Amino acid sequence: MLLPLLTAAALQGQSRESILKAVTETSRWSPADKPIQYDEKNIETIAGKRAATIRRYGFVGATTQNWKEPEGKVRLTLYEMADASAAYGLFTMERAAAQPGPESVPVGTEGFRTGNRVVFWQSKYLVTLEGLPASAVEFARIIGEHILGRSRKPPVSQHLPPENLIQGTDRYIVDEASVGRELGLDPEVLGFDDSVEIATAEYRVNEKTAHLVLLMYPTPQVAKKYEDQWAGTSNNEPAFRKRVGPLIALVRGLRDATIAKSILDGVNYESQVTWDQPRPDLSLRQVILTIFTFIGIALLFTLIAGLSFGGLRLFVKARYPNLVFDRPEDMEIIQLKLAQGFTRKELSR
Repeated sequence: MLLPLLTAAALQGQSRESILKAVTETSRWSPADKPIQYDEKNIETIAGKRAATIRRYGFVGATTQNWKEPEGKVRLTLYEMADASAAYGLFTMERAAAQPGPESVPVGTEGFRTGNRVVFWQSKYLVTLEGLPASAVEFARIIGEHILGRSRKPPVSQHLPPENLIQGTDRYIVDEASVGRELGLDPEVLGFDDSVEIATAEYRVNEKTAHLVLLMYPTPQVAKKYEDQWAGTSNNEPAFRKRVGPLIALVRGLRDATIAKSILDGVNYESQVTWDQPRPDLSLRQVILTIFTFIGIALLFTLIAGLSFGGLRLFVKARYPNLVFDRPEDMEIIQLKLAQGFTRKELSR
C-alpha cells in the first residue's frame, strides 16, 4: 500500500536540480558552468515584458545553464510551472511567438524547432535549448527521458475538436495581454475578472480558414451571463456562437455560416470534476509525512505507557511486597506437578 504513495510523492517532489543531476549521471552531457536560478522576484531578467503573463500561468522557478558534450554545446533554460496545464500554456505562447514558422519535432510531450532553438513541454516543465539543431534535439530527448509526471492539457483545451484542426495552432490563454488581434475580440469583455480560461485554434474547412475560440467559465450560470452579453451585440450572430454548460464557442475570421456550423458541431461538453493542480497549502509529500509522524507519536506513546506501567509495578512490589500487587490471598496458582508420581486408577464395573 505504501509503494504507490511513495512513488506519487517522488513524482511530485521532482525538482529542477534532480532532473539536471540525473542527466549528468546517465549521459555524456555535462555542465559547462554554474546554473543561474530565477524566481518570481527576478523573472524579468529572462522573460522581459512576458514576465507578467508567465506569472499568470503559474511560474515557480527557472534554471539556465550551458551544457557541453564532445560534439557540441547548448544553452538550457528549464522553466518549472505550477502544473502541466501551466507548462502547456507557456509552450503555446512560445510557439505562437516563434519566428519564422516553427517546425514540429518529436521531443517531450510536444515540441518545435525554429532556427537554432528547440522548445518542448513535458509534465510541469517547459524546456528551451539554444545551439546547433542536432545537438539541441539530442539533448532535448535526454532531458525528456528524465522528466517524470503526467502531461495533461487544461480542460478547456481538451474540448477543441480534432477534426479539421491545423496542428500547432492551438493556444491556451489566461490573461488579456495574450489575446491576439487576429481574433477580433475585446479582452476586457471576455471575463478575466470571472476567471475565464481560453483555448484557441485554427481550422481549415473547404480550403477556408477560421479561428475557434473556446471560453470556459467557472459555472454554467457565469457562462450564461456572458452569452447574454454576446447576444446583445450586433457583430456576433447566433450562427457563429454556441454555449454548452460553462463553455462558450465562437468562430472568428469567417463569414460562412455553413463552415462555422461544421466547426461548432464538434464542440461538446460533459460535466466532470477535475483536480488540475495540487492544493497550495498541503502537498502529497506533506500528507505522507504527517501520517508517519502520527504513527511515530502513537508508537512512542505506547512505549512510554508500557514502560511506565511496568516500572511502577516493579517499584511497588519492591517497596510494598504482597500489599498491592500479587497478594497471596488473591493469587491462584495452577500447578502441573510434573515431579509427582503416577497414580493408576481403574473404574470398576
